[in-house]
This record gives sequence, structure tokens and C-alpha cells, in this order.
Amino acid sequence: MLMTSCTKLLLISEGVKQPAIENYNSLSKFLLSKGIDTSEILCFKDTTALNAFYKSRFGIPEAQFFNKEKKFVDYRQSITDCNGKVSVFIENIDSINLESPIEGEFLDTYLNNLVVEKTGQEFILENQNYEAYMIVYWAKYVGKVTKRKVCDWQEHVRKVNQNGKRIRMILVSVDYQEFWGISKDQIPRFDY
Repeated sequence: MLMTSCTKLLLISEGVKQPAIENYNSLSKFLLSKGIDTSEILCFKDTTALNAFYKSRFGIPEAQFFNKEKKFVDYRQSITDCNGKVSVFIENIDSINLESPIEGEFLDTYLNNLVVEKTGQEFILENQNYEAYMIVYWAKYVGKVTKRKVCDWQEHVRKVNQNGKRIRMILVSVDYQEFWGISKDQIPRFDY
């Protein structure tokens, strides 16, 4: 019981709460308050796409990397590794750690489920020559954890890009969206 109580207190102190219905204004206000870039807020196009994400058992926040051919490259050395290794991967990003893509997993497949939060329009990735693409999954309901991780990752990407690399960071909210037309009682309650 003590472990459960301590864990719950820790989550509360970190600002973790039950998900709510969000929109562009609530998400951009949250990101701005955390010092996170709001120039492009993407989200899943519908609940089916969001549920597929949750079934994939990704953590939040989490990152995925794709090489210049837009093939998935796992930053983890083991499937049990946590997202603590994302910053190290970014700092050491080069052709060597991007050379071993996972066959059959492409960036475009992931992007097909995303829309621009502000407009609900399909997200179209600009045709640029990047060395790597980084999708960052985040949620408002995980509070300070989003700030710590996403700000850290943005700073690492900024530094690497200043040193001549070209990494395209794509932020994806995994929050429940108002434009989906769902009600509060359709949002699952997470057992923290």
C-alpha cells in the first residue's frame, strides 16, 4: 500500500492527471508555458489512430527515429530500454547509427495517421534533405514529464543542427482531441 501511495504522490507532484479533451488553444498554451516550440502541433487524425498508437505500447513521452531514406531506426539497444537514451542517440547521430533500419517500417506510414491540430488537415512533410527525422510523442496529461523530456530533446536537436547535422523534429500530441467529436465519458480512465 505504501508503494502505491508513494507512486501516486510522485505522479501528482509531476502533474500527471487523467486525460481531457484538448484543442489547439489548450495545447499551445500548455507548450508555451513549458517553453516548447508551438509552431507545429500535430495529433492523430481520429480515435482509431490514437488507439493503434496506445496498442503499440509506446511510452509517453517517446521518440522514434527515421534515417534519410525515411526508414525506422530504433535508438534502443534493447526493447526494454527506456527513453533516457534518446538524448545520447541525438548527440551521436550520424550515418553509423542510422545505417541499420528496421525493415518494413517507414516514416510515411506513421505520418499517414497525423493531422495538423490547428486545422485538422492532413500533415504533409516538406521535401527537404534531412539526415534524420525524429517523431516525438507527448501528452499534456503527463505534465512536467513532457516539459523535461521534450525540452531536453529539442535542445539536443538544436545543438546538433547548429553543428551541421539536419534533424527534423516532429511533435505529436497523443491527447484526446475536441475536433474528433468525442465526449468526456468516451475518454478512458488510466489507472495510475
